[in-house]
Amino acid sequence: MENLYILALHLQKGIGPKTIRKILSVFGSIEEAITRKGELREVVGPVKASHVLSADRKRAEEELLRARKLNVKVVTLLNEDYPEKLRHYDNMPVVLYVMGDPTVLNEKAVAIVGTRYPGEDAKRISFEMGKRLAEAGVVVVSGGAYGIDTHAHRGALAGGGRTVVVLGSGMDRPYPRENLSLFKRIVEGGGAIVSEFPLGTPPNQGNFPARNRVISALSDAVVVVQAPSRSGALITASWALDQGKDVWAVPFSPLDKKAYGSNRLLFDGAKPVYDIDHFVEDVTGGTPQRVHRTERKDVDEAEAFVLDLLKEPLHIDEIVYRTGFPMARIYSLLLTLQMKGYVRELPGKLYEAIP
Repeated sequence: MENLYILALHLQKGIGPKTIRKILSVFGSIEEAITRKGELREVVGPVKASHVLSADRKRAEEELLRARKLNVKVVTLLNEDYPEKLRHYDNMPVVLYVMGDPTVLNEKAVAIVGTRYPGEDAKRISFEMGKRLAEAGVVVVSGGAYGIDTHAHRGALAGGGRTVVVLGSGMDRPYPRENLSLFKRIVEGGGAIVSEFPLGTPPNQGNFPARNRVISALSDAVVVVQAPSRSGALITASWALDQGKDVWAVPFSPLDKKAYGSNRLLFDGAKPVYDIDHFVEDVTGGTPQRVHRTERKDVDEAEAFVLDLLKEPLHIDEIVYRTGFPMARIYSLLLTLQMKGYVRELPGKLYEAIP
């Protein structure tokens, strides 16, 4: 019965998750709060109290019936299937609609997010990251949208792993419709499709910032592959920072407007993804490949970082891409390493370490 009360409040306009959590904290149950109307008004105020008292349990029952017909589980804060990761934040939804295995929501997870209109490199990077994370046993979380999201989900499936889609619409109105076959494969592969929005909710633009906070909360780290200056991926990164999560970003050319936002994240202190192996090792809790192979005493951290990349000849653009350092700094580091006799320049702006 208590779950039904919570669902009824979730469906009621004017009542958010913070209010519902506060009621549960003070009264122990929604049912108890309703019997103590005077105290309820003092705790949440007269307006919200009236919303609580007018919540429609019949509508909640109908919502449950519709969900069952869609093979969707309605999971409330009081259920064992409710993700532990969401219990720590008072602004997280108290009701989740889940298609698939809800236990996947408690697994080690990394969010891969970015623009809906990525370049070819960004598509390949997203796919490869999703694949490698899946192979390492990490769940890939994203929003199921076009572009970066889609390629990350596909990569996870290609890696034989599980992936989670967090929708910005009702479960009966998944967006985009073109990804329905992908969503089906995700569920069949042991993953899950998740939404906090009641059935029938269209994919309105205002839903997606709220959706992004859930993507971040379900993840142990967030990586932004490619994002312009105004992007929902940056909102996800902002939520991750607020939640104390690591934020990574993939460096791209400063001339690439599609990557202005993600490049700015790097400027602001996000971790650069210069190597996918290093990235996967770091987020899975392994020992990152930060121990430099060189034992030369007269190189600093940045010089050793570049020197370790040059075990094979690399074009200067590739060095910039892998390190995330500005071109001017790379030129300076390479010049210093050449003067020390550790690096040589080859024709065509290629550089390699001298054994």
